[in-house]
Amino acid sequence: MQVEKVLPIEEKRVEVKLRAGGWIRLIALFYDLAVLAMFLFMFAGGTTLWMMISTDTPFIGNPELAREYIMEHEPHLFIINWIILGIVFLFYQYVYPTFKRQTFGMLFTDLTVVNEQCKEITKSQYIKRELLKLILFPTFFLAFGTEKRTLYEKYSNTYLLK
Repeated sequence: MQVEKVLPIEEKRVEVKLRAGGWIRLIALFYDLAVLAMFLFMFAGGTTLWMMISTDTPFIGNPELAREYIMEHEPHLFIINWIILGIVFLFYQYVYPTFKRQTFGMLFTDLTVVNEQCKEITKSQYIKRELLKLILFPTFFLAFGTEKRTLYEKYSNTYLLK
């Protein structure tokens, strides 16, 4: 029986086979989108209920007419609704992972972001990585290559390990 050699954490950055490839990243993205959709759906339901309670519309029993009335006479309710949903999105995508260094998708698929010394990344490194990801998102497909590393990871000096 062959015993697999366990690599020290320092060697993980060198070992390409320990880096997260494109498929596991896509699975993590799927989980992230599913969890985000659930959060947004719950908050959208809550804010819609709040709008219906806060409005002066005479069409409470008819959602279509109530929506039209609110759009014409009380558009600030829709603006507040979209601001709340935007805050929920930002919290899920940036604030929570900044402190945990993992999104829910990364947690479910057991992915970890580390720096070049294979230590946990700092908050500023995580924010830099996420901002670069917004600009360099099309380079996501480099994760399917032999090096399994995207441009935003190279520029932020991070690795995504499985």
